[in-house]
Amino acid sequence: MSSSERLPYARQEGHGARNRGERLVIIANPRSAGGRTGALRERLERAAARAFEQVEIRWTEGPGHAAELAGAAAEAAEAAGRADIVAAFGGDGTCHEVVNGLAPLGRLRSRRIIFAVIPSGTGGDLRRSLETPEGLEAALWVASTGVTLPLDVGVVEREDGAALLQRVFINVAGIGMNAEVCRHAERSGKRFGGPATFLSAIAASMRDYRPMRARWRWEGPEGQGDEEIETLAAFCANGHWCGAGLWVGRDGSMADGLFDLTILRPFSALQLPGMLPRAWAGTLGDLPGARRVRAWKVEVAPIHGAARGSARALPVELDGEPQADVSGSTRIALGRDRLQVRGGWLRP
Repeated sequence: MSSSERLPYARQEGHGARNRGERLVIIANPRSAGGRTGALRERLERAAARAFEQVEIRWTEGPGHAAELAGAAAEAAEAAGRADIVAAFGGDGTCHEVVNGLAPLGRLRSRRIIFAVIPSGTGGDLRRSLETPEGLEAALWVASTGVTLPLDVGVVEREDGAALLQRVFINVAGIGMNAEVCRHAERSGKRFGGPATFLSAIAASMRDYRPMRARWRWEGPEGQGDEEIETLAAFCANGHWCGAGLWVGRDGSMADGLFDLTILRPFSALQLPGMLPRAWAGTLGDLPGARRVRAWKVEVAPIHGAARGSARALPVELDGEPQADVSGSTRIALGRDRLQVRGGWLRP
């Protein structure tokens, strides 16, 4: 047994105590963790049956399917008058899809639903914020007996000509080079695990990505802001971590009604080794030229002009998932207490 699966989280084989009052629906992505999750089917079935008396496991078949399955589970629970737990078994991308299925556009399909994470992915950043342990059996124990809290989500609107693209995120929205990092990580197959995958992706993105001038606007407890910033990367954090452990929401909470927004100006690849320790320590906002604010509403748009070349889209990723490039603005609003989430908070 690994250290993360020691009691009080883990249930041993033959342990008699199970959750009999709640029904668990697991949305499982066999392609997460570079395809390794799919090999855990039998272990998942056995462990879930030990933790819950009522269990249903639904395996995804492709991109977008997790959101469909989660939405159907929420609607079924609402129609039956049940208080089901819907858990994402996979990485941060799977969690992102499940949350969008449970709360499309930030509006819950059912207030009876509780969201939980059973981590099996590359980054594992959301599960850190939820204080959910890494091990399968340990995470199921938290899903069964953990603390449930109403958490905030981010609601994103992006303009692409006459079209309006809308999406929800629960952890971190990244703007600029962040999205390029996620694309490099996806292309790598993530076969070397979280930290190595993202370090390699960051190095490749520093070589390939060109910073952009953007207009930033925000509104928060200290008033409104409006500033043009040459932007390399930015983190709009509801949770605490992204990129397999970069601490970008050090002082925040997922239930405080605020984002932690950190905007980074360009720096050279030679400066990168000295900056990464700051990212892990949660002090990126202290870098020279960085802008850090707390806000409940954020808007960013690329500044186009002949002097800066042809119009470019400002890349965006949500919960580690690159989004379609659009040429217009991106608006991010905070949805207070939108999702009931079960985590390992208050555990010894």
